[in-house]
Amino acid sequence: MPEVDLILATAGFDFTIRLWSPLNATCFRTLLHRDSQVNSLDISHDGKHLAAAGFEQVRVYDITASSQHPATTYDKLNKNVTTVGFQRMKQWLYTGGEDGLTCVWDMRTSGCQRKLKLDSPVNSVVLHPNQSLLFLGQSNGMVSFWDLRMDKSEEIFHNKGRVGSVQSIAVNNIATQLAAIDNKGMVRVWRVDDLSDIPAPFVQQCHVDRGLKCTFSPDCATLATTGADTTARIWGVTQEGELGAGHVFTCPDQKWVWDAKFSTDSQFLFTGSSDGTVRLWDSLRTDSPKQEYAAHQRAVVSIAFWDREAQTFYHE
Repeated sequence: MPEVDLILATAGFDFTIRLWSPLNATCFRTLLHRDSQVNSLDISHDGKHLAAAGFEQVRVYDITASSQHPATTYDKLNKNVTTVGFQRMKQWLYTGGEDGLTCVWDMRTSGCQRKLKLDSPVNSVVLHPNQSLLFLGQSNGMVSFWDLRMDKSEEIFHNKGRVGSVQSIAVNNIATQLAAIDNKGMVRVWRVDDLSDIPAPFVQQCHVDRGLKCTFSPDCATLATTGADTTARIWGVTQEGELGAGHVFTCPDQKWVWDAKFSTDSQFLFTGSSDGTVRLWDSLRTDSPKQEYAAHQRAVVSIAFWDREAQTFYHE
């Protein structure tokens, strides 16, 4: 593959992964992901590898090569793998799944290096910026962290019987705030700069239907959320974790919005919908998308974005 500075990767229920040039909405490569939908995507920090989580396995593709086949497959897993991500230096990757397991995989040996077994499905896992701690969100409403250096896990939040399934969690780039969205559209934001003394979260109803995704902007100023109410929303975030007025991103053809990713400059937002379309929105304007990426035949549930230069992304 020729060297590129920007990659948008999209995938979902049509058993394909598509790589796009995000500025002109050209799909320059399609990877076949046979036998399984794709639940989660991540691109390594160096832009050379793409991880795709599916049913009972994770496949890692060398996206600098021309081969359709994955370079490595991690397949000693049960049920759906719901989330996958790379450690910054690409020494290991992590997964979470419906079997309640969170695993750390050695990329040199393709083996499971460490695992944490929990008593309900793990829907979301994110890596702390210090690269040694994982935050976990579960279907029983629990939010916790796993300290890999100390090999211990600790509960952050579990309001039993009153909280829905945690669908997605996110930590900001300076590790001061953690957000979670549940299947009732409720968002909670914690201050986590001191993990030994985490205060009660700020709580806000952000969607009228099932919440699906939350993610902080790279500049830590905003939080994006998505849901089954056919909208993505952007909220200003104070230093205390309170959310300001929301800006709504939707259009007539848009259905459930499964995933969202900010551009590196925090000015634009990619969203993936059940209508098979990925849309690019200006974070300051909500009238219509700036770009659409339409090639998938079924729902797009996962997006990954990589920017070599990490500068201003989109110019008129």
